[in-house]
Amino acid sequence: MEQTNGNGRSPLRLILLFLLIIVLPLGLGLFMAPRVVPKPQIGVIRLNYEISNATAFEFREQLLLARSDPAIQAVVIVINSPGGTASDSEDLYMDVLAARQDLPVVATVDFLAASGAYYIAAATDAIYAKPGSAIGSIGVISSLPDAPFLEEEVLTTGPYKSFGGTRDGYVRRAETLKFAFLQAVANGRGEKLNADLDLLSRAEIFSGVRALELGLIDGIISTSEAFDKAAELAGIRNYEIVELYPLTFGEDGPVAFGTYQVPTIDQEKLWAAPVDLPPGLYYRYFELPNQ
Repeated sequence: MEQTNGNGRSPLRLILLFLLIIVLPLGLGLFMAPRVVPKPQIGVIRLNYEISNATAFEFREQLLLARSDPAIQAVVIVINSPGGTASDSEDLYMDVLAARQDLPVVATVDFLAASGAYYIAAATDAIYAKPGSAIGSIGVISSLPDAPFLEEEVLTTGPYKSFGGTRDGYVRRAETLKFAFLQAVANGRGEKLNADLDLLSRAEIFSGVRALELGLIDGIISTSEAFDKAAELAGIRNYEIVELYPLTFGEDGPVAFGTYQVPTIDQEKLWAAPVDLPPGLYYRYFELPNQ
């Protein structure tokens, strides 16, 4: 027989009532919370190989997606690049600066962040690398135009209409871009920079350890730890990492059986000197072949 208290209610009934009113809704809430309110996300942009008009477009579109998606609370740029065209590198530098108005952006270097790739990294909130990462090459390289010559069958309204300018003019433009690059590094690194601009203007490549000593990066950590640093800047915990390339472009990128796969970096291709470089100005590093 069910016992009752002085109010005519049994303890068992009170326990069941407590379970129904308090415990069951609480359990359902805990179960449904991650489904109704998804985990905050950190988006990954992979800057691989050359910076060109095509790769700059891909980078920019991923950054725009991150800025427009409220679930993405921070961005981590994973860099394996020798740099590329001056105009595209500068464009992405300014895009990253603008993105930082909306969410934290962190850069982490795997193998190489040289020239234009480091230019872009200088715009981020923090830069991390591995001890053996190659970082720097802060400068400009120019593939000079042909020397002017006369063509009897071609009429131009100026002596350099067919050539874009003099060779020494290219040199002056390269110097102008070099100082703009150095100033961008000085602005981005601020008081953390321990190297004077004269040293950086030599365009050397530094190891991750040396780059840390010079203040070109903020720490020697793994890529996974870089995500934690981005989460700290965003003030989030229990985050989810999402690749932005397939979210932006669908499964038209590197795929395997319909599933996006993180590209494997071919180091021989990464370090290879460019061929058939059109005349122009580049924030790009390459090693000259042994003579």
